Amino acid sequence: MSTVFAAKAAPSDEKLRGGYYTPEPIARFVADWVADAGPRLLEPSCGDGSILQFLAPRGDATGIELFPEEAEAARARTGAPVEDGDFFTWFTPDRHGQYDGVAGNPPYIRFGSWEERYREPAFDLMRGQGLAPTRLTNAWLPFVVASLVAVREGGRVGLVIPAELLQVGYAAQLRAYLVDSCSEITVVAFKELLFPGILQEVVLLLAVKGPGPAAIRTVEVQNGAHLDEVTLDGARTRAPLHETEKWTKYFLTSLQISALRDLRQDSRLARLGTFAKINVGVVTGRNSFFCMTEAEAKEREIEEHTVNLLSRSAQFTGVGLTGNDMAFQAMTGSKTRLLVLAADHDVEQDPALERYLRLGELDGVHEGYKCRIRSSWWSVPSVSQPAGFMLRQVSTYLRLISNDANATSTDTVHRVFVQPGVDMRKLAVAALNSATLAMSEVTGRSYGGGLLEVEPTEAVSLPVPDPSIVDDALVNDVDKLLRAGKINNAISMVDMRLMVETVGFTEAEISLVRAAGDRLRARRLGRGRGAASNAGQLRTA
Repeated sequence: MSTVFAAKAAPSDEKLRGGYYTPEPIARFVADWVADAGPRLLEPSCGDGSILQFLAPRGDATGIELFPEEAEAARARTGAPVEDGDFFTWFTPDRHGQYDGVAGNPPYIRFGSWEERYREPAFDLMRGQGLAPTRLTNAWLPFVVASLVAVREGGRVGLVIPAELLQVGYAAQLRAYLVDSCSEITVVAFKELLFPGILQEVVLLLAVKGPGPAAIRTVEVQNGAHLDEVTLDGARTRAPLHETEKWTKYFLTSLQISALRDLRQDSRLARLGTFAKINVGVVTGRNSFFCMTEAEAKEREIEEHTVNLLSRSAQFTGVGLTGNDMAFQAMTGSKTRLLVLAADHDVEQDPALERYLRLGELDGVHEGYKCRIRSSWWSVPSVSQPAGFMLRQVSTYLRLISNDANATSTDTVHRVFVQPGVDMRKLAVAALNSATLAMSEVTGRSYGGGLLEVEPTEAVSLPVPDPSIVDDALVNDVDKLLRAGKINNAISMVDMRLMVETVGFTEAEISLVRAAGDRLRARRLGRGRGAASNAGQLRTA
């Protein structure tokens, strides 16, 4: 088969099943901290015993492992008893609250790759604790819940888990459960990615079971080799009871946390959703086929069937995307055209178009799921051209831009549809302030590569000033700065002329929230640049 139009690579068997294991410095640190709680110790998914080997010398340690060959390896390695089989089947009510400490690296298995016979007992345990699992629930979540259930009051839980705990929506109930079920929580994060070839960021969750709401503290170290430098007696911030908010903010000072919490209720600002709806971009089913350069569209003689396309964050230049911007991007070879056809288009009457579609079929484009379920595989739905766009994956600052070029976007960029009477150019400027940008760092989620992703349901909650109070002079001045590559100057200008002089914030208020945003942004970008330095791999299943 041809490979003219490349598709995304299928997930590897290793990614679906797992097979990544805990580096020794991390395993030792977690085991030692947990074992200080007492001798009755449990490792609920012990693999080949990388953590259990450090628990065993400290007391009466038991391991559970689903895969028999792994269980046998753990017994040989640790000398501890290891039960073969599913943990949630083994974990009967008579074992609840019977342990001083639980340590582990729970499996990372997505819903669709998790066998139902193992998934349902895990979900039943979550439901028994008042949580409502969904199809987004990953396997590591019920393991965290079970670990808390397994220990006595004052017992310790130490787990190596994805940093998703801090920030994803599907972990919101778990965050509230931890806040309510623990007296103390420490999150140990790493400035560098720990596991070679894996962009999944991980943290260490160190929790003491007890009456909540928990006092939460975060600690950052360079990498696993520096865990001996960790001190766990620093200041903590008391979380609100039943808090589901993201925990990213706990990397800030207490004063900064309070300032960001206050922004959500500040009467001087409104939710972005008050002024606009945010939708995902066009889902083509195979961008490499449907998106093309202007030159490619002309060469294929199908230019008349294409529309302007915004497909890259590099196209976010000024306050608005103009026809001149599109022309410049076309000259640089960017993919600025999207194939748009009605489902009932008579392809046979257009030889050039028919040749292009047949070329796609030779490459299997029509067999992809999104294309296969359409009445006409080549007819991309929902190609409406919005008032503006918003970055979906952010490297530095969240940006909105006005659509002055009658373009649409792929799902790498969100589409913004403003309410009647709202000026998109003014909204783009209004959102470019330190308060909104700081809240985007808390509202979105970051990846190991340093990118911040903000989904539409999250974006509409961002606090922004009313765009109607933005004057035309500010729009023009900000546009000039952005086009000159001076985004920090543009933010400072909006802070002073809009947030301070017009909205009524004090310079001290703006300085505080800007420092908070800068702190979170620097941490995110630092992890993107950091190189993994520890040997070993993360166990994901």
